[in-house]
Amino acid sequence: MKKLLAVIGFAMMTSFATAADYQEGTEYNAITPPPPVGSGNEIVVEEFFMYTCPHCMDLEPRINSWLEKKPEGVEFTRVPAMFGGAASLHAKAYFALEIIGEGERLHEPLFRAIHDERKRLTTPAELEAFLEENKVDMDKYHAAFSSFTVQTKANRAAALMRRYGIRSVPALVVDGRYRVNNSAEVMEVTDYLLNKVAENRKAAVASK
Repeated sequence: MKKLLAVIGFAMMTSFATAADYQEGTEYNAITPPPPVGSGNEIVVEEFFMYTCPHCMDLEPRINSWLEKKPEGVEFTRVPAMFGGAASLHAKAYFALEIIGEGERLHEPLFRAIHDERKRLTTPAELEAFLEENKVDMDKYHAAFSSFTVQTKANRAAALMRRYGIRSVPALVVDGRYRVNNSAEVMEVTDYLLNKVAENRKAAVASK
């Protein structure tokens, strides 16, 4: 009963997002095979991004605004894209900075350095020079970057991209079952899908 009430509560909180009736195959795609329907009230939204992607940088203010009002029970996580080359270098750097507690502080500065300041940061030396300029403890960074934990996170990111069919960024995935197509209403579609997942969970719990 508690789980049912929690999911119903989540659905009520997100009901404002159902004004538009978005269509599968247009604004979003179902990921196949779908994961099992969850029974709790926590729903994960994953954003796949790349620091060299201008559209990812443009999306940041909208994501930050959305995070300020997202419903309780929604977990948001960023996943750097593993496309090889500079993208994979930046992905591992993201995970290393996250481990040493510098991820949030340097997330937006990395975007600005590449797009506003026109710094390439495509080699380890260029990236490390930027980190040194921004007062990162390089001993901690090197240890984290070379760690098994970072490699595991990088492998998981690559596996998720394959699982979700991520071929371009930015890309948002809701509950591991819906991939939002790039559009002017990407955050609105995300809210719509959160409500859809909550309703499906409510129905699954009620049927037991």
